[in-house]
Amino acid sequence: MVTIREIAETAGVSIATVSRVLSNSDYPVSQQTRSLILQVAADMGYSPNRAARSLRTDRSSLIGVILDNFSSNWAPIIIRGIQDVLHQRGYFSLVVNIPWETHSRSEVVKDLIGHSVEGFIFVETWHPVRERLDMLNDKPYVIVHRLFHESDPFSIIPDEIHNSSLIIQHLLGLGHRQIAYIAGPEDYFSSEQRFTGYQQTLTAEGIPINPDWIRCGDWRVSDGYKCGQQILSGQHRPTALAAANDQLAYGALLAAQDLGLKIPDDLAIVGYDNDEIARISNPTITTITLPLFKMGQTAAENLLKQVNDETHVSEEQLIKGELLVRQSCGSPEGRHSRAYDFERD
Repeated sequence: MVTIREIAETAGVSIATVSRVLSNSDYPVSQQTRSLILQVAADMGYSPNRAARSLRTDRSSLIGVILDNFSSNWAPIIIRGIQDVLHQRGYFSLVVNIPWETHSRSEVVKDLIGHSVEGFIFVETWHPVRERLDMLNDKPYVIVHRLFHESDPFSIIPDEIHNSSLIIQHLLGLGHRQIAYIAGPEDYFSSEQRFTGYQQTLTAEGIPINPDWIRCGDWRVSDGYKCGQQILSGQHRPTALAAANDQLAYGALLAAQDLGLKIPDDLAIVGYDNDEIARISNPTITTITLPLFKMGQTAAENLLKQVNDETHVSEEQLIKGELLVRQSCGSPEGRHSRAYDFERD
């Protein structure tokens, strides 16, 4: 193992100077000397003893990441974003998946505090953290992609209303005025926000909302199929259909095709999430991204600012997604979208 002494001898500087540079101390060291030491350390393959450093500085460089459900489609992408930032800043994460029960969460938090974590990131949690701040023992925290309805000043979520509005505006821009909607489950905060975006956008354009064209599903393809059949079998059929996620949109697409409708000639369809199914369906489905990686990065950045007593955001942050135009809405932009084009997304 390469030691600080060996680096100092090779660089021709004191051990104290090497220690200050490698520990990122505020003690003034010239940029030339700092660059030399870092280069020598890298060339020699120096790896810091983080355990020893934590004993000297009372800092562990560990962040606790707590998930309600690791089997979620979105959690791994959020964690990649979190770890991307932590790695760049010299921090590591302890990722723990726990049941939804609050008492289980309390025990895990206590265990992580015992490992000297410097803060917590809660990923896709159903439970408000501020109700149990005492369990954190004054450690800073951030919530990313909260699933509960109450706002939290240290949370990062998708800008669901904006994103939903953006995709409805796209349909309006294509000339559609008769737009149906398949919502997600009523007890989901994201479902509520996405439906609000649909309603607000049509209302702002002076377009009445037809209750016969509104259905509620459970995020699944089968629900999208059932709701799609109900909407499209009516006497008056919409010219476009928006769904709260891509699974519902794909189910509606299958229902439309079974009814003999051509997509997008007879019916334009749009989804939400940029799920894989939207990229491989035939036709491919216009959708909007759920900005998961960016949310994870933002969560980690804000937590580290709290940990290091830097200026940080103490109000909920909304992250906007990106509209991805494909074949299902009939837009000229999406006309040449390839069914298996994974590069752009």
